[in-house]
Amino acid sequence: MNERWNPEIPLDIQEKFVREKEQAFTLYLDFVVDGTASMYSVFPAVYYAAAHFLECLQKYEVYPQVGLTIIRNEKNGEETERILFENQNYFTGEIPVFLKKLKGIQLYGGGSDGKESVHTAIARSLEKFPISGRNRAIFVFTDAYGSNDYEEYLDSPLGQVIFFSTEEMSEEDFRFCFIRADGELDEEASPMFLDFEKLLKPMSTEFLDNIVKPLKDLMKGVSIGA
Repeated sequence: MNERWNPEIPLDIQEKFVREKEQAFTLYLDFVVDGTASMYSVFPAVYYAAAHFLECLQKYEVYPQVGLTIIRNEKNGEETERILFENQNYFTGEIPVFLKKLKGIQLYGGGSDGKESVHTAIARSLEKFPISGRNRAIFVFTDAYGSNDYEEYLDSPLGQVIFFSTEEMSEEDFRFCFIRADGELDEEASPMFLDFEKLLKPMSTEFLDNIVKPLKDLMKGVSIGA
């Protein structure tokens, strides 16, 4: 018998414990990625950054479920895309499958004024999560800023929101609902913004540490607020 099983405890109880543990330590991550034509030159770096995130998760006892939402320009009739995986699910635990979908994004269209439907994509992303809690996070990659008015995203509490974006995007008024590691609402938390242009340069250790740190903080409370 596998070493993970204790022969002194009934098998059905052990199986129930494993299921509950997997549920408690499941980490939902949705990558909201700009799929417009202007992303062509930087997209390989976006892919690398996403792959690095997921590689770091292997060091921790978590069960990542990852999703992909693609930013388009809805004013041009280009609808936001929410990628489906096996069994028509919005999230998958198969990292190679996710990376293949990410690599296969078709880059086209976009606005001529530097604005895309970023807010719409974020709203569509939040609708995908099966339940709300600290063990949910979104990562937004875009070289544009929003074409919509700001929105309040208070109905889907999250543990973390990270933008890789332009300076203009960091000046927009985003209103999210964040949960602390103790399960209480964090009234002072706000999204984290990282300079998108740094993705175009060789990534320093300091920059990579800044990327990974929010994930470490998130995983401290991954079993809370599920």
